[in-house]
Amino acid sequence: MKSGGGGVKIVVPLSEFNRKMSSISSVVPSKTTMPVLSTVLVSAEEEGITLSATDLDISVTAKLEGEVEEKGSISAPARKLAEISKSLSGEGVTLETENERVKVSCGRSRFSVIGRPAEDFPKVPKQDVKSEFEVDRKLLSDMISKTSYAVSTDLTRPALCGVLWKVSKQGLAMVATDGHRLAKVEVNLDIEVTQKAEVIVPIKTLNALRVFSEGDEKVKVGIGENSIRFELKGALIYSRLLEGPFPNYQRVIPTGNDKELVVSRDLLAEATKRVSILSDAMTHQVIFSIGENKLTLNVTTKDVGEAIEELEASYSSEPMEIGYNANYIMDVLKTIDSDDVRFLLDRPDNAALIKPGEESQGMKHMCIIMPLRLS
Repeated sequence: MKSGGGGVKIVVPLSEFNRKMSSISSVVPSKTTMPVLSTVLVSAEEEGITLSATDLDISVTAKLEGEVEEKGSISAPARKLAEISKSLSGEGVTLETENERVKVSCGRSRFSVIGRPAEDFPKVPKQDVKSEFEVDRKLLSDMISKTSYAVSTDLTRPALCGVLWKVSKQGLAMVATDGHRLAKVEVNLDIEVTQKAEVIVPIKTLNALRVFSEGDEKVKVGIGENSIRFELKGALIYSRLLEGPFPNYQRVIPTGNDKELVVSRDLLAEATKRVSILSDAMTHQVIFSIGENKLTLNVTTKDVGEAIEELEASYSSEPMEIGYNANYIMDVLKTIDSDDVRFLLDRPDNAALIKPGEESQGMKHMCIIMPLRLS
């Protein structure tokens, strides 16, 4: 796989190769003006075999189990290689090079694709680490799940297109918002952080982290001036950070919501999903009609129809009707771990504060949803 020299030859388990190629392809940009970014760098050295991909904002290097018969490296078309690996059947797959061609063989199948010299593949920038710490993989993945759904897709507001991380010796907090909803989770951790930090991590980076992390491993996190690095058992992820400032989210967290509605998380999720079938295609509005120990979900859409479902609930304040985006409600309920969910309310035109019925030990989790104007 070295340009101009002898080729590379590796033999790897097909299932392992298929899994790693599928994961690494998630980083490869679907469209790019730089053809080399659509490739995966296959490297075979004495230390082992690695696959690398980058879009210049995020770079991933994943270890690959297998045997190195000849050392070297080459860049191969990532999506074609992933498609080929999915189509194969057998136990092991052999990759070898002839000049700038990558030959793939497995069972009775033979493929030959045109690659590029390894020297063309972008180098991962060096990181000047300012803050470094270790955290449990499962906890990190859980925190990302509880916040990432609220990340904005509005590219004109780049600071909202990621999750705010606040790291200190007291623990780790994550916040995400798109202006219509907000999710925040914080965990008290005795982490040996060298310096506290407040950074915005892109959503694509966090998705890659979830794809590549597995098992009960610890994740080593390194934060630099404008970059973040994750060291995993089988992969290294490097990413640029998003530029701030992140909005002052503290001022939108309600403090006077003293009306409490408690309802079964599962029953509310199922009922919301059902009635939303007839909701407006643009607003997805579902009306919460709240009365004494009762919650009724109403959907009325012109030229479509009506849906009503009644649920038992705990509520003792004055009745009210509030409109919500059904999709936002369902997104929140997926992140709640307890059997019940608490809605802390004020007026129908004010934001709802949503929390688990019971807080899990050591973790604080809350969400905010803005109401819709009743139609």
